[in-house]
Amino acid sequence: MNPFFFGSSERPLFGLFTRGQSAASTGSVATSERAVLLCHPIGAEYMRAHRAFRQLTTLLNRAGLHVLRFDYSGTGDSAGDGADATVEDWLDDVDWAIDELLDTAEVDTLDVVGLRWGATLAALAAGKRDEVRHLVMWDPVVSGESYFDEVLPRPRPDGMIGIDGYPFSSALRTGMEGLDLRQALRGGASPGRTSIVVSEDHADYRELVRTLEARGDETALDVVPAPGSWSDVDPFGDALIPQDIIRSIVDRLRADG
Repeated sequence: MNPFFFGSSERPLFGLFTRGQSAASTGSVATSERAVLLCHPIGAEYMRAHRAFRQLTTLLNRAGLHVLRFDYSGTGDSAGDGADATVEDWLDDVDWAIDELLDTAEVDTLDVVGLRWGATLAALAAGKRDEVRHLVMWDPVVSGESYFDEVLPRPRPDGMIGIDGYPFSSALRTGMEGLDLRQALRGGASPGRTSIVVSEDHADYRELVRTLEARGDETALDVVPAPGSWSDVDPFGDALIPQDIIRSIVDRLRADG
């Protein structure tokens, strides 16, 4: 594991890069040089997904894939104040992370996996990059407005507020609430493949699939019911690990080799 900072000097980002295991060390069939960028969710979901992302990273490394995880600016160990975060900054962060992984892993293309808001940001950033060959959206936030309807009652309060202990400014909430992947992804570049992996079926996901197919994406929707959800906690306060979904994502990326 290689922890380091990258990105702009004004807003350095914290990242963790882990190399894929060689075929010689695992006794498996050799895997071509491949790299995967993981995009975390935000707020309390970031904390609850930590163990699941560690497990996903471990399995991807065992399959021979290099992995980069990172914190958006104003979150985790990256520079910046969460109160100043914006959607535009986070999209820039994903762009920086793509460049960093291409350089560190010495590859020309990569795959991107995002969870919840991480999936939303990954999809928007990937739409501007032709180096992304497979985008995997795990339980993506399709509509920012619907997301805030679940976590913040109407009428929306003004100014800075806390959601599960994490700061959300008016500017950040406005930017997030205005996002809808069904509209935002109608144009832009198309990755080689797009997979949407979800724990339960929903009309929003199927509408998103139709949007992606209409622009020519090779798109698949995988509903993987899981007894352990990344967003649930056990009686001891630890987040559960949805093994079936994680294995489905790893299998999809391994099959690309």
